[in-house]
Amino acid sequence: MKIQHLVLDDDVHKALKARKKRVGITVKEIGNSALRAALSIPTKEELVVEKLIATGKITREEYDRAKQAAAQALRSAQRRIAEAMADDPDRQVMTIGSWEGREVYRSPDDHVQVFDHWARDAKRVSTPELVHDESHVWAIVLSGKVRMRIDDEEKEFGPHSVIHIPPRTPHVSTPLTPDTRAVLVCTPALSLPR
Repeated sequence: MKIQHLVLDDDVHKALKARKKRVGITVKEIGNSALRAALSIPTKEELVVEKLIATGKITREEYDRAKQAAAQALRSAQRRIAEAMADDPDRQVMTIGSWEGREVYRSPDDHVQVFDHWARDAKRVSTPELVHDESHVWAIVLSGKVRMRIDDEEKEFGPHSVIHIPPRTPHVSTPLTPDTRAVLVCTPALSLPR
């Protein structure tokens, strides 16, 4: 068995050592017991499924089929988004900092707007500080790395990260790698020309 190391905070390590002296079992045994207990706690999803099955609302097979259908629907939606983001010479490309991007979808009622953004260079030039008065913005990082400052908190995000920027929230973003690409979903649509 490969030995893995878990780095503990000092206070936890001291408490485990003190417990070892009192009960006579090793820190490893105490740690493994505690972690096994924590891992045995079911997730919210597992509890919901167990309750639905126990009450006869759904069978395990029906749940598995529903979960599989949902995964297929997500893959189809992702495929449609990728097709929508295919190069379209009629869509205007915008440049801001080291980002380039373009609107790929806007609902007729301006309720939803989708942008495709990508790193245009490796200079890591940040956007100016932006604030959207009415729009919620969700950024989904598809590839590369992005540094975001939202309010006064700065953090880096990688592929599959979803970042929510509420209305009236100052934010700055920087693509950190040349392969950085992100999809932005805004609701309602930002006040930009069509």
